[in-house]
Amino acid sequence: MEPGSFTVLVVCTGNVNRSALGAVLLREWAGWYLPALLAAGVRVTSAGLRAPVGNRMGRRARAIAAALGADGSGHRAQQLTEETVRAADLVLVSSTDQRDDVLAMVPGAVRSTFTIREAGRIAGELPAMPAPASADEMRARVGAFAEHRMIAQSGGDDDDIVDPQGKDDDEYRLMARQEVPPLAALAGVLLGMPPAEVAAYTTAGEAADFDVATEAPHAASAPRVLPRGRREA
Repeated sequence: MEPGSFTVLVVCTGNVNRSALGAVLLREWAGWYLPALLAAGVRVTSAGLRAPVGNRMGRRARAIAAALGADGSGHRAQQLTEETVRAADLVLVSSTDQRDDVLAMVPGAVRSTFTIREAGRIAGELPAMPAPASADEMRARVGAFAEHRMIAQSGGDDDDIVDPQGKDDDEYRLMARQEVPPLAALAGVLLGMPPAEVAAYTTAGEAADFDVATEAPHAASAPRVLPRGRREA
């Protein structure tokens, strides 16, 4: 049986920092952890509510991605449209206001739209799962997120990720601290990232010991557990 296709859409304001980082990490992890046939049908894209279309991923966000093993050099900002929301099986946004904006655009996306931190919190309350075998299984896991949200407590303003655009290096590290751990928790449920590697990425994100001046990996911030299929140089 063909594993099918599945689309993840990550959203922020400009699509050069928060959503760009989320997309490049999830795209890399999908390739690492999902079965090869399924990974080939999984598309991770991103867009901004007010995107400077065509702009590259921010230099410091790119450096954070590189420290975590992902390459953001090919990213280009794109504008969010109703069509991209409708095409997505899972929509991840960077703030509660952006969730409202997406749902105002496509009200029917309510069961598939979450803030990144909300999704991570829900994932942390669900049992660890092996990698899914099909796109339908991935959609079922998103459905489980939606069901769980109905009984889970909202994080309120804690569901937002800081927008570091135009700010100093510490704001980029704060962005990583707020974004990387919930993305790893989500990957543990949606992509089958092993618990030890979820913990390693969580530790790296919480420490936020990133050299944002360079895109060379920073040893102190690299996960202690090498992802599946990755080997030390």
